[in-house]
Amino acid sequence: MKLFGTSGIRMRNLSPKIAYKVGSALVSLGYEDIVIAKDTRTTGKLIESAIIAGILNSGGEVTKIGIAPTPVLGFNSREYDAGVMITASHNPPEYNGIKMFNKNGVAFNKYEEEKIERVIFDNNLKYVNWNEVGEVFDDSKAIKRYRDFILNNVDLEKSYNVVVDCANGAGCLVSPYLLADLNCKVISLNSHIDGRFSGRLPEPDEKNLKETMKVVEALGYIGIAHDGDADRAVIIDEKGRLADFDKILALFCNYIVEKTKTKKIVTTIDASMIIDEILDGKAEVIRTKVGDVFVAEKMLEEGAVFGGEPSGTWIHGDIHLTPDGILTGLRVLEMLDYYDEKLYKLLDRLPSYFNIREKLPCKEEDKVKVINYIIEKGEEVFKTKPETVDGVRFNLEDGWILIRPSGTEEFIRIRVEAKSREKAEELLDKGVKLVKEALKV
Repeated sequence: MKLFGTSGIRMRNLSPKIAYKVGSALVSLGYEDIVIAKDTRTTGKLIESAIIAGILNSGGEVTKIGIAPTPVLGFNSREYDAGVMITASHNPPEYNGIKMFNKNGVAFNKYEEEKIERVIFDNNLKYVNWNEVGEVFDDSKAIKRYRDFILNNVDLEKSYNVVVDCANGAGCLVSPYLLADLNCKVISLNSHIDGRFSGRLPEPDEKNLKETMKVVEALGYIGIAHDGDADRAVIIDEKGRLADFDKILALFCNYIVEKTKTKKIVTTIDASMIIDEILDGKAEVIRTKVGDVFVAEKMLEEGAVFGGEPSGTWIHGDIHLTPDGILTGLRVLEMLDYYDEKLYKLLDRLPSYFNIREKLPCKEEDKVKVINYIIEKGEEVFKTKPETVDGVRFNLEDGWILIRPSGTEEFIRIRVEAKSREKAEELLDKGVKLVKEALKV
């Protein structure tokens, strides 16, 4: 059994028994001073109590922040051995999860997560006597420290009109207030705490943001929408359109390269070729596996100041290393200052390519076989050498195809991007055929 997926632990009706063991395992592995926060989910207190019990019973100490966004937890982790965030991010309300952060604000990697699993499954948990049980402390200043830090690192010349939609999540406590601190006129939607997500579901996609987009369009404002723990942001332009994830990422990459003169940008293997085209050699585009921890670790390795995923999970390494949707919203406004232009005009100048996504059922035990087959046979099919950072990607002059195993479900995912619909459909057909062949081998 595996506890960890691509972004910590996430489960429907997450058991407090698992949470207790995770807390105990952390201390058993030497993380003895831990800070903990939770998003707004109704099971947050239950899971928090269980983790704390595990930490205390193993002799560790806990500092509670309470309800707070993931970037607040990540930022404050620097003062402790580790940080624990109780969140299922964009998942529906019946889910909850646990994500852990190191002192530098970077999420635990696969190696660190596997160590926790081994301690739990081998039952090597540490327990202490009654007189060695740890203590619990409360920190009421964690959000203020984060707000002050962000204000010291963001500078807006203009005052913007902003609609911010916090999805009834933890961003309610921070995002609208920071915008107001920077002299923006703020209209808040779904910005009261409610773990049932009564305003909208926490996934900030076009389906869930229809009403928000109508409000933004009617007002002609900029829209910022978060997921449940505010580690992501999606942007809505002045015309009420959800900014294309690839375009807004490419636009920001160009801005940060021009502003900081950095020579390296980190993104994931599923990111668009628009990034390469807009940068046009001004900076190297380095691609990693899908997942914020891979982006953050590559940024540290390469000395890059920015890394982002097309999902809206961006890491502003010149400020801090935790994915931060609140900071992303503010820095998009900084970008508008820099270009002195409406967002919709900036986006409309970028090329639009054809994107197709497909997923094919694949048992967990068959995933390695399928990917190995694609690596072996794909070069002949696509007439180019594969990139194997995460799955298999084939780059062509007028498009690319990525075939990779899902990290959370029994599927092989295919993503295609091309400059024409015909080319996109051709690439997809070839990819689907290869996967089906591999499954028969």
